[in-house]
Amino acid sequence: MRTPARPRALAPVPTPAPAPRARRPFGDPRGPLLDVALVHGLLGWLYVAAWAATRPGTLSGELSSWLPLRRDTFGALCFALSAAAHLVRGLRPAGPPWRDRTRPGPGQPGDRVAAVLRTLVGYPLLVWAYLCVNSLTHPQTIDRQLTHFAPVPTEGTTAVACFALSAAALLALRLRAGEPGNGATP
Repeated sequence: MRTPARPRALAPVPTPAPAPRARRPFGDPRGPLLDVALVHGLLGWLYVAAWAATRPGTLSGELSSWLPLRRDTFGALCFALSAAAHLVRGLRPAGPPWRDRTRPGPGQPGDRVAAVLRTLVGYPLLVWAYLCVNSLTHPQTIDRQLTHFAPVPTEGTTAVACFALSAAALLALRLRAGEPGNGATP
């Protein structure tokens, strides 16, 4: 007697590929735009910082004849643009948008806390270094207000606060990297 044939197991159904997205001629511009804002914002600020260290009396002059913007205002705007681009760049998850969007682990691209801490390590330290150079090239300004935007804080107070903020953010970043399960060592 012949045994009845067993029904064949069905093969697993493959997951469909993501729908193709409309391609831009040069790809996604967000990453490159953030890079340009980060680098050129920082370069604009460094230009103004160098100007302030060498010619402090002319810092409030116009940037150029065709752009009615104070040089110190331009520097502040460039610094803010660069810091914001650095932060947003750190908040963006790695990889293409159709990949799995699980919450990133500590220290991985897209980790919000690490992105904020990295920004708070670097940018206040830049301000501190700038104010240190200023205190050496023209020490008479250390007790004056930092910007024309507000009467407080002074350059000296800002230097101390930026140094402390950067150190605290670096400590928090390192302590966080040493948490169990991160795969990082302190």
